[in-house]
Amino acid sequence: MMVKTEIEALKGLLDKYDVPYAGGDLEIKVPLQPWRCNRKYVELKKLVTSETLEHPCLLRFCHLTASSTPLEELLYREFDLAEFICGHKIQALHAVFTDGRSGNVIIKMDNGIVGSVEVGNLLPEGAAEVDRHEIIARRGVGSDMVVDTQIPQQSIYLMTKDGDQAYKDTDSELYGLDEKGIERIRAAFEFLKDPQSAAFHTAQDASLKQAVAAALTSNETHKKIEL
Repeated sequence: MMVKTEIEALKGLLDKYDVPYAGGDLEIKVPLQPWRCNRKYVELKKLVTSETLEHPCLLRFCHLTASSTPLEELLYREFDLAEFICGHKIQALHAVFTDGRSGNVIIKMDNGIVGSVEVGNLLPEGAAEVDRHEIIARRGVGSDMVVDTQIPQQSIYLMTKDGDQAYKDTDSELYGLDEKGIERIRAAFEFLKDPQSAAFHTAQDASLKQAVAAALTSNETHKKIEL
């Protein structure tokens, strides 16, 4: 759900590019997958579709947050990113979790690519999320973080007697908003440009929920599950 400042920013984009919309409430009722609009994931996908990475064979994904983010939400996001970046559906998975707070899921895509998805919500409240997405191919490696980097880097660091602050703007038209806010705005903007995409997003939502449920079942039964 977008907050007031995000709705105002969305209206600004719609007006700037003359995208028609009914005034007033701009809350989108369709279950979008907003991270698909994040530039770093779009660029990873381009490495695959352009065949800059030749014959991808392994995915290594990691997403760590504080306890306020349910594990199911992390799985939903990472499963969708795997399908978005590879352009293929998850065919099977095997999951192992510890106390419902952390774990690892081995996924297999329908084109044979295998992936490791590590998730956890054990970070202290208020800590910045840590995520990393790496594609290993027979020729080439792609990553959304610099090699050997352990935590996401910021553009500007301000260190004062009152503490440290960091700033990172990732969208030239949406200054001052955090990364997830930008994802929500861009996803809503793209949807309003093409409302017929509702069918895809709704079907993808159902498919991802099925995959998340399968991961939880796999953890309970200690078995691989075909989707």
